[in-house]
Amino acid sequence: MPGRHVSRVRALYKRVLQLHRVLPPDLKALGDQYVKDEFRRHKIVGSDEAQRFLQEWEDMSRNLDACI
Repeated sequence: MPGRHVSRVRALYKRVLQLHRVLPPDLKALGDQYVKDEFRRHKIVGSDEAQRFLQEWEDMSRNLDACI
């Protein structure tokens, strides 16, 4: 199970950064730094909070993907 979780987190992190590529340079830099900080902050949270965190970011990435 932990391996699947790590894989899910990495895939989501990579996907969000890929979605930022279409942003203007200033917004891309700001967004990339925000994502890096948020993912780093949530490395040590409990499993319930981790699931909520991932769900919110997955929803955000789907919404951003739909706009592109």
